[in-house]
Amino acid sequence: MTAMMRPTIKEILDIRSVAIVGVSETLGYYWVHSMLQWEHDLRVWLVSRREGEILGHKIYKSLSEVPERIDYAIIAVPYKYVPQVLRECYEKGAKAVTIFSSGFSELGTEEGRQREHEIRFILDELGMRAFGPNCMGLMYPEIGFAFMPTLKRLSGNVGFLSQSGGVSMTSYTSGVEAGVGFSKVFSYGNEVDISPQELLDYLRDDAKTKVIGAYIEGAKNGRQVLNSLIDAAKAKPVVVLKGGRTGAGSRAASSHTGALAGNQEIWKATFQQANVQTAETIEDLVATLSIFSLSPRPKTRDVGIVAISGGTSVVYTDLCIENGLQVPQTTPETMARLRKLMRDVGTGLANPIDMAADYYQDQTTTEVIRTIAEDTGFSSFIFEADVYNMYQVATIMGAQDVLVDYWRTVAKAGRQAVEDVNKPVLVVVPEVAYQKARSDAWASFVKEGLPVFHNMYEAIRALARVCKYYEVSDSRRGQIMPSRPSLRIQK
Repeated sequence: MTAMMRPTIKEILDIRSVAIVGVSETLGYYWVHSMLQWEHDLRVWLVSRREGEILGHKIYKSLSEVPERIDYAIIAVPYKYVPQVLRECYEKGAKAVTIFSSGFSELGTEEGRQREHEIRFILDELGMRAFGPNCMGLMYPEIGFAFMPTLKRLSGNVGFLSQSGGVSMTSYTSGVEAGVGFSKVFSYGNEVDISPQELLDYLRDDAKTKVIGAYIEGAKNGRQVLNSLIDAAKAKPVVVLKGGRTGAGSRAASSHTGALAGNQEIWKATFQQANVQTAETIEDLVATLSIFSLSPRPKTRDVGIVAISGGTSVVYTDLCIENGLQVPQTTPETMARLRKLMRDVGTGLANPIDMAADYYQDQTTTEVIRTIAEDTGFSSFIFEADVYNMYQVATIMGAQDVLVDYWRTVAKAGRQAVEDVNKPVLVVVPEVAYQKARSDAWASFVKEGLPVFHNMYEAIRALARVCKYYEVSDSRRGQIMPSRPSLRIQK
């Protein structure tokens, strides 16, 4: 078969029947639990040299015994059996496979590279597609296809590709905990066949993907990856975490997936040219994706902030300015409305809005949220959910049982504000203390579809990236992002 006849990414995602080849008790039947944890219509077949049964599914001794053709296979056998299994999968009708097995070019040995070369030859000969080797492969929540067990299922609009299986697993898990759903997650490992540029091209055109996230260590064809990044970022936001930014990190990448991390100045210039937003940590990556995924676009860098403390308000203002956001004063109209709402000593109305003890009244807090969201001087709004202060006051007043209702009420006000004014409303739940109380508050905001963050720095940095993407995108289309005439936008 020629390369032109090989199935596309779209075609291989049309999956109805899956075989897991190499079912093993060693990892607690990891892949079986992964693929059977969610309700779905996929037909899952188990294959191992040891026959038996697990989770109500028969284990067949060979792929040839499976009583129907398959669309896809997960290969989890020792590396020396991979070539044979590839041919058996092809004979059974598989369009594509995940090669979970390791022991190839990531070893950095000639023997490992030769094994990978043999796999590439077989795939070219058969016209079959493959993720890996040395990868997790595919996560497709919409159809129930998963590559890790005990996992929440949340289909959404974030498409994700990762050279690392571990990063893809962490990003999905933390994203879902923050209410961020995924259209598809691709872990491509050593990229013997399916490449990052092909995945970028697919996600660029995928109607169910609004924003693309990626973890990249290196690339075998840097020019093609660059072109795909440029094309993808023209169509929708792209956020990348680049691994191997230092010499030590580059060496780690080489031993991890066999990737050459490359000249970091070239990568940096590539991302800038492509209008790709870059993150430094997985937390930054997920935080930025959450705003793109869950929020309307901000029209300017002007931010309104509501907090409970004057001191932290000063810190948050500095963080905003240092990261290129602006913290303009509330308009006179908003100031007048706030004076009627907030009467306690110690409050501040100028932005950030320091609510002091007025924060403890849910009716006051929800009205302040509505008022700040409606201020025409703010394009985004950050609300700090001060769980630790609320918990302490509720404890001494014997009112802990009403805290959950308080956060639910405030979360609904935030959701209503988004719908009324079409602006991002971001929520910060600081990791200070009282984990159970934090979890209750966090869940309330996630339920209302608001982006939630672990600290103010995370939220501010993520919002700055989002603003930068739209600024550059608009300017390249000849539409300059509007801003106050007196402000200087930092890029």
